[in-house]
Amino acid sequence: MSQKYENIMVAVDGSHEAELAFEKGVNVSLRNGSKLTIVHVIDTRALQSVSTFDAEVYEELQEEANELLKGYKERAEKVGVQNVVTVVEMGNPKVLLANDIPSKEGVDLIMVGATGLNAFERLMVGSSSEYILRHAKVDLLVVRDKDKTM
Repeated sequence: MSQKYENIMVAVDGSHEAELAFEKGVNVSLRNGSKLTIVHVIDTRALQSVSTFDAEVYEELQEEANELLKGYKERAEKVGVQNVVTVVEMGNPKVLLANDIPSKEGVDLIMVGATGLNAFERLMVGSSSEYILRHAKVDLLVVRDKDKTM
C-alpha cells in the first residue's frame, strides 16, 4: 500500500535543520503532487520576559517572518511545486505545530528539522519535535543532518 500525502506542512525558523526539512518537503511535495504548507511560528513565550509590551516588536517579528516565508515560497514554486501556502502564527510553537495548524490547514504530513539540543537543554525546554511526535494526529517526519553527530 502506498501513501500519498495531500498536504505537507514544513516548519521553518531559518535554521540549518529547518532548511533541510524544507528541501525534503519540496521533494516529497513534488513526488506526491501535493500542496506544500510552509509554517513559521513566532514564539511569544520568549517575549513574555520583556518588561514592557511593545507592539512594534511584534510587528517587526511578523514582517521578518513574512519575508522568510516569501523566500521559501518563491524557491518552492521555482522548482515546480504548484500549490504553496504560507502560514505565520504567534504563540507556543509546540502546540501550534502539533495540533492547531495541521488541523486548521488539513495537513496529513508534518516535517520538521531535528533540533541541536543536548540532553540538558531537552530536559529543561523540551524538544519541539518530541512534543509534536507525542501529540500530532498525523504523520511526522523529523529531518536530520546526516553530517552532524550528536
